[in-house]
Amino acid sequence: MIVYGQKAKVLATETLTDKCPNCGAVASVQLSVVQKYAHVFWIPFFPLGKTGITQCSNCKQVLKLKDMPQPFKDAYDVFKAQAKTPVYMYSGIGLVVLLFAWATYHGQQNAKQYALLITAPQKGDIFEIKTKENQYTLYKVDEVVGDTVFVRPNNYETSEESGLSDLKAKGDTSFAEETLPLLKPALKTMLDKGDIVGVERK
Repeated sequence: MIVYGQKAKVLATETLTDKCPNCGAVASVQLSVVQKYAHVFWIPFFPLGKTGITQCSNCKQVLKLKDMPQPFKDAYDVFKAQAKTPVYMYSGIGLVVLLFAWATYHGQQNAKQYALLITAPQKGDIFEIKTKENQYTLYKVDEVVGDTVFVRPNNYETSEESGLSDLKAKGDTSFAEETLPLLKPALKTMLDKGDIVGVERK
C-alpha cells in the first residue's frame, strides 16, 4: 500500500506590531509562513505552495490567510518572500532521478555484459527469451560448434519476465531433449531486437 498525502511545515515566524483585531493587544500577534508539500511514505516529494497563519498570544485567536485583515496580509506577502522553501522538500523528486539514473546505468552495464556473452556462448549458458506471443521462456546452450550454437528450449513458458526464475528452479529436466541450432550472428540479432532479454552464465 502506498502512503501519500499532504503535510505542512512552519518555515518562519515573526511578531507583528499591529493590534490584534479581536482583543486589541499590541505586538501580540505572531505571523507564520507555512509550507505545504506532498509526501510519499512520509518523504517530502515536492512543495505545493505557501500560506500564512496568525495567532494572538493574548486571546489565542487564530486566523488563516483569507481571514486576515489587510495589514496582516501585506506583512505576510513581505515575510513570505523572505521564507525560502527548504531543498529537502524536493527529496522525493531527487530520489526518483537518482533511481532512474541508477536503473539506466545498470541496464547499460547489463546490455554490455549480455553482448559479450552472446558473442562467445558456452555450454550451460541460459538465454532468457521473449517470444513473438509476448511470453517468456529459456534456452540452454547444449553445445557450440564453430558459429553454430545448439540450444535446448525449455518446455514451459511464463507470461511475466519475473516468472523466469520459476522456470530456472524446475531444473535441467524442464528443457527439451532435442536441440535447436542457432548461428551466433542470429543470437546477436535476437539480443539487439529484444528477443533475448538476459543471459546467465554460472
